[in-house]
Amino acid sequence: MNHSTQQCGYVALMGCPNAGKSTLMNACLETKIAVVSQKPQTTRHKILGICLEKNTQILFLDTPGIQHDQGLPRMNKIMNHIAWSVLKDADIICYLIDLTKGFTEFDHIWLKSICQKNQKKILLLATKSDKLKKALHGPQLDTFAQGLKKIYEEISLQEGSYEDFLEKRFLAPTPRLLSAKTKQEVLDLRAYIAEQLPQGDWLYKGDELTDRPQKFICAELIREQLFRQLGAELPYKASVVVDVFQHKPQLTEILSTVYVERDSQKSIIIGKGGSKIKTIGTDARISLEKHLERPVFLKLFVKVKKGWTEDINLLSDLAHLQDPESL
Repeated sequence: MNHSTQQCGYVALMGCPNAGKSTLMNACLETKIAVVSQKPQTTRHKILGICLEKNTQILFLDTPGIQHDQGLPRMNKIMNHIAWSVLKDADIICYLIDLTKGFTEFDHIWLKSICQKNQKKILLLATKSDKLKKALHGPQLDTFAQGLKKIYEEISLQEGSYEDFLEKRFLAPTPRLLSAKTKQEVLDLRAYIAEQLPQGDWLYKGDELTDRPQKFICAELIREQLFRQLGAELPYKASVVVDVFQHKPQLTEILSTVYVERDSQKSIIIGKGGSKIKTIGTDARISLEKHLERPVFLKLFVKVKKGWTEDINLLSDLAHLQDPESL
């Protein structure tokens, strides 16, 4: 390929928790590298997803949903820092808003902050359109228009007219409807994003999917099962570390530890007679085998590390989260 024809750029996926950022990135990559669950605030890290669209390399940056609850102040502070840090790298910002919820108070806060903190173009995506009857799409989109108008009015001194604001800040004046479950809509979005990115050599090899090591992705796929199978609060107090990751001739051996804060949490994860940890392990193994495309032997252990969610050293060791004040 003639490198002069190549395009390459970073696309930040931002928005409130559970807006569909990880689901969209996985759909664009046509494989799973980011954790997905029905619970909000599942993603903890900035995860790079590398996608090829003809001669364009799209570098998706999946971010934690901007945090405002769950009672984990130290962890939330770090995840908020991670979410905001992508602004400096992004060529385009995709801001995702859950169409079933409409434009919320938190969307107003975060999108206003994005407009104030950067000059990059924003693409508004109204996600989960498949979960709402078409007759309700219009009224929900009206909440987007009202929300944008309110943001403009609050920062209008530096923006000119409302039309100037929309043209200057957004790739389109109205949100793009999207269902990540509809393949053609995802492909059309991917092609549209590729057209907006600058010319430049690819930054990664053509067959790479992420800059994260396999051990990290496998730990995330195991952690996903904690969110899917445990109660509302417990998954937020748990972390997963892959201790052994070894490819053998017939299978891949993975030994992994789930860390929690209290003995009572350990008991819940293990379950009566080991029933819960067995179910988590079975479903995680199926997910790992699909990802690695080969048989997997998975062994899970559960250990208690008291106060790990507020200890900066343990946050680094167990969840790979760095204190923003040390960066």
